[in-house]
Amino acid sequence: MKVKLIIIACILFIVAVQVKAQSYRDFAHVKELSKSAPYDNTERQTFPDFTYQSLSNPQLSALRQTFNLDSVAGKGSQTDRAIRLLNWFHNQVPHQDTLNIDSLNAMSVISFYRSHKVGQGCYVLSIGMNDVFLAMGFKSRSVICFSDAYPVAHGGHVVNALYIDSLDKWIYIDPQENAYMKDEKGVFLSIEEVRQRIIDGRPIILNSTANYHNVPTKKQDYVYTFLAEHLYRMICPVVSEYNSQTITPGKVFTYVELLPAGSKDPRADRFETSTGKKYNVITYHTNNSSLFWKKP
Repeated sequence: MKVKLIIIACILFIVAVQVKAQSYRDFAHVKELSKSAPYDNTERQTFPDFTYQSLSNPQLSALRQTFNLDSVAGKGSQTDRAIRLLNWFHNQVPHQDTLNIDSLNAMSVISFYRSHKVGQGCYVLSIGMNDVFLAMGFKSRSVICFSDAYPVAHGGHVVNALYIDSLDKWIYIDPQENAYMKDEKGVFLSIEEVRQRIIDGRPIILNSTANYHNVPTKKQDYVYTFLAEHLYRMICPVVSEYNSQTITPGKVFTYVELLPAGSKDPRADRFETSTGKKYNVITYHTNNSSLFWKKP
């Protein structure tokens, strides 16, 4: 009898999981994302290689020393150290929808909050987080995410892709929400894997410490509503370095954008090829996710 009850309980659990996964696929933005065309990984590379600044850069060294980042990161695996850095930075500057500060770097972002008590948007938080990771010798990118809204992008979100050598992969990091995600086996997920699992209905485990202004982040709202809407188009600066996104006269910003094959490219503020009075923008486009996410 006990064996039968255990078997019945297991069956009910499996059915419940399947129903839950199915319900997530019924979410409006999940449905929309699922309609996107596949990537074309036969496409040749037409854009420059991504580059990552060395931790020996004087500005990164100063950042590391000023905030004692070695102690913040502590010892242990790359992921252990990375998550401590994420927790620390998330607690330094809260999210707030406001105008960007002029100097877009971690030192300025943290100092501005300490002196003015004004937080920053996800874009600026991602840039600051990127600097912190670079200062500690990690390869990291800011990843600007948009929906498929056309002709004008609707909203958006900016996170980080962090390369972990021991895992031989990029992992998803969100400083705004203090968030990262794992699969059912406890393996860290990349942005690409999060996107595909949203589409497929496979398990996504959000870390229990994810929060927005100390309010626990709800996976349903965050993953299957918010992220499902914005993981359609992804844009990364070609050069990952300190002050890479600070506007200076005559500066040229270079980006690579990943789109599903056959997609129309909406106009997105600042991230499409343009010529302006203060700066110029060059954006390369690709449908090849393997090239976009290739190892550093």
